[in-house]
Amino acid sequence: MTNANTGRGRKSSGRLDPQIFFWQPETGARHAITGTHADYELGEIGQSLCGQPVRIRPAPESEWIAFPTCDKCWQAAKSLLGELKSVRPRLW
Repeated sequence: MTNANTGRGRKSSGRLDPQIFFWQPETGARHAITGTHADYELGEIGQSLCGQPVRIRPAPESEWIAFPTCDKCWQAAKSLLGELKSVRPRLW
């Protein structure tokens, strides 16, 4: 079975752990994507914790700095891990 652009990670040999995720800037916000960067090919579409499809790509530093954290992804990440601090991540 091919997982072409399904967001399940073509490199992954099994189901992605929902408690592991990474952040990816897209459409004006930093979104949390299930799995690790290594689970995806560049250009593949990952599903964010808020449900928005996000293209996996190198993101310029300006997006990491300018884009806020998606609140829905942040809340979902806190619920999944149950141990995150309630303070949003800051770059400064």
